[in-house]
Amino acid sequence: MSDIEQNQTFYKFINNLSKIIKKMEKFQNKALKLAWNALNWTDQAILEFTSLESLPEPLDCKPGCHYCCYNLPMVTAPEAMLIGYHVEQNFTDQAKKEISGRVEMILRRIKDLSPHDVAMIRHELPCIFLEDGMCRVYPVRPAVCRTCSSTSAEHCKLIFESRDHRARLRCYQKIREIFHTVHSRLIDRSRKMGRQADALPLAEAVQYYFRHPEPIDAWLQGEIVFQIPSPGKP
Repeated sequence: MSDIEQNQTFYKFINNLSKIIKKMEKFQNKALKLAWNALNWTDQAILEFTSLESLPEPLDCKPGCHYCCYNLPMVTAPEAMLIGYHVEQNFTDQAKKEISGRVEMILRRIKDLSPHDVAMIRHELPCIFLEDGMCRVYPVRPAVCRTCSSTSAEHCKLIFESRDHRARLRCYQKIREIFHTVHSRLIDRSRKMGRQADALPLAEAVQYYFRHPEPIDAWLQGEIVFQIPSPGKP
């Protein structure tokens, strides 16, 4: 084969590889876009509601207020993949190791505990992405976090410090309804697509995302990516 033919073969290979990569990215984006669109809708719905002049009190949430971040949030598979992809693309290897260590620590702490017992110690369970009072995945945080709001940060502080797991935030029911709408629609959409549609504990979902070599493609192809047992099952 001549040098010209070798070059032609090489550039043809590069061109085909580029097309394959773009096709794979477009394929993956179906899953990521599903979550991203739902989260954008969540933000818009909250904005429209909080813009109403009839609201008796404004939301009191602000940067650094993190009392609701001591919890084990449940997410949908599309949300888990969006968060996993964000971490994969933006976190250093060292940061990823730190997140993995936090996941392992939480799983050891709640091992063999019932959901009730876990709720009792939630104040000991900071989110794996909480760092110095701030969220490390804020742009892609799930719907449950976006809709966890309060009209009194001081009340949130009192609840946190009292460790009363039965206490309730001073929040608007309408915003909680926004969460339930988004969460259920993402699960329904995943199910209609024939994909894994379970509600997933965030920490374990992130762990399984990074255990799988191609989690997004596998989910889109109908594989069970998140090997998380149902409550009450071993």
